[in-house]
Amino acid sequence: MDSRDTRLPSPVEANPRCPSCLSTDIRVHAASRKTGRIINECRVCGSHNLANPPTSEDLNESLDIDRDEFAAWTERTRTHVIERSHTATLQRLAGMLDSSSDLSLFDIGAGAGNFLSLARDAGFQPAGNDVSPGAVVLAKERYDIDMHLGDLSVIDDAGKHDAVTMWCVLAHVTDGDQLLSGALEILKPGGVLFLQTPRWSAMDTIGMRLSDLTRGRATRITDRRIAEHHMTLHSTASMRRKLERAGFEIVAIEPRARYSLTTSDYLESLGVPAALRNRLSRMIDTFVERDWFFRNVLDVYARKPS
Repeated sequence: MDSRDTRLPSPVEANPRCPSCLSTDIRVHAASRKTGRIINECRVCGSHNLANPPTSEDLNESLDIDRDEFAAWTERTRTHVIERSHTATLQRLAGMLDSSSDLSLFDIGAGAGNFLSLARDAGFQPAGNDVSPGAVVLAKERYDIDMHLGDLSVIDDAGKHDAVTMWCVLAHVTDGDQLLSGALEILKPGGVLFLQTPRWSAMDTIGMRLSDLTRGRATRITDRRIAEHHMTLHSTASMRRKLERAGFEIVAIEPRARYSLTTSDYLESLGVPAALRNRLSRMIDTFVERDWFFRNVLDVYARKPS
């Protein structure tokens, strides 16, 4: 599902609790007049999450994507940006681990398998999963990588892997604690977790203020940034609290400007007209390449205690 989905959101909890730090000091923002979505803001750790997320049935339906649908989505991404960040991450992971032995890497939500292919080329033994059938088919077709179809509950890999990675997966699940617990379980003692997840940035603060000032009428930014595809946007503090509660030792939490979707597609999802979209794309692409744009993601490195 995306920001144009018209299905009714699920009911809102009467007494919400922050999914990161468990605080009950929550500001509930006005519902979007367009989508009905409501954003909860934790006043303690700064996380923002979808107060009325999709049901499990709707979420599973939205992720049941076939081969052609998944292939079409990959065509909308900035391949050079993705490969550059993948390569840098693999180099850093290798430096954090004992490279004297064969290293096993498990990529959760591995998509079409491009990261696992690069990991194999870098000397890792690759493994991974995805809940979308089309992703599993593409990984085999494009890279000859066999992935598990399903979530971590179908995988018996306890204590098996030196590294576990997640590229923009944590924000896609309704139970992030369960996902992190599963990642911790399949890591070896001393193993390393890397995850990238969307970050609450200055752009989001601007969008939230516009929404508040208009009582939920001007919501193009918030509807795009917090929706069924991104149910939580973290701050550095909220990410730290969530990982520590899960049992990880924090190594680094780093804000980055990384836009994997093409600018034109992103602006289209915001409802920007085509003529203006073309002009804005060129300017934004320049800012992104020079690292002058909003730092929209967090790169996170953590360890399982030895």
